[in-house]
Amino acid sequence: MMSVASLPESEKIRALEENHWSLWSYFGRGEGCALHDTPELLRFDTPIPTLPYNAVLRFREGGDVDARIDAIFAHYQDRGVPFVWLVHPSSSPDDMGERLARRGFVEAEVLPGMVADTRDMPAPDLTPDGIEIREVDGGDDVVSVLDLIAWRWDVPEEVRHLLAGVAGEFPVGPDQKLRCWLACKDGAPVSKAIINLDVGAVGLYGVATRPEVRGLGLARTLTLTAFAAARQAGFHLAVLHSSPMAVRMYERLGFVSVVPFRVYAPADTFHA
Repeated sequence: MMSVASLPESEKIRALEENHWSLWSYFGRGEGCALHDTPELLRFDTPIPTLPYNAVLRFREGGDVDARIDAIFAHYQDRGVPFVWLVHPSSSPDDMGERLARRGFVEAEVLPGMVADTRDMPAPDLTPDGIEIREVDGGDDVVSVLDLIAWRWDVPEEVRHLLAGVAGEFPVGPDQKLRCWLACKDGAPVSKAIINLDVGAVGLYGVATRPEVRGLGLARTLTLTAFAAARQAGFHLAVLHSSPMAVRMYERLGFVSVVPFRVYAPADTFHA
């Protein structure tokens, strides 16, 4: 069986893009949301007026490029919400960053797209004393995940009640495409990780740990737990889009950088 390392780079990039689009597209399917999905454009709207809850995920050349870009900007300006624009590897034209800069956007973050083979990863670490790790399967755990998401992205209190509806179409559970693990300390959720099993790859998303328990290795433990489950489900190609600060951790798990994903947003609005 072919190893991940021997896959053509084009296949790795395809998995990095398509798994990302697959996960983030669910934001356009929830209550009060909208999804625009064509080969040339993928974007979504949600009723949450803060980043990253309105976004352009895919843009490819076709027709009058500047007119299309202007129409997208006008759409979100008419709604009165900020949005992010992901410049992905197959994005075109090649000068998308410059075109966005001319419209007031800045490169807010560069996410290294990384790949690994789940068969080569170490076994999950022993759970630290006082920590419980469990897979999310509905009920109160879903509420706990939403609470962590609201904290992670600083969702304003007045719109946090919308999160449940926005996330309502995410198929999360042990037998679903999306699977999620929680780490709890003294019964309180303190860390999470999500995987997306789709397009022939397992993608890692939403890793976040509260500051009071950082240093316990929970991100690593949750990541390895999730990828071990993916391996058992037959998924070998693992992909993720790392924050700059987490690259070293993922490299220690066997991940290698393949290609950057560039996040553009209005200045001083995106704080990953």
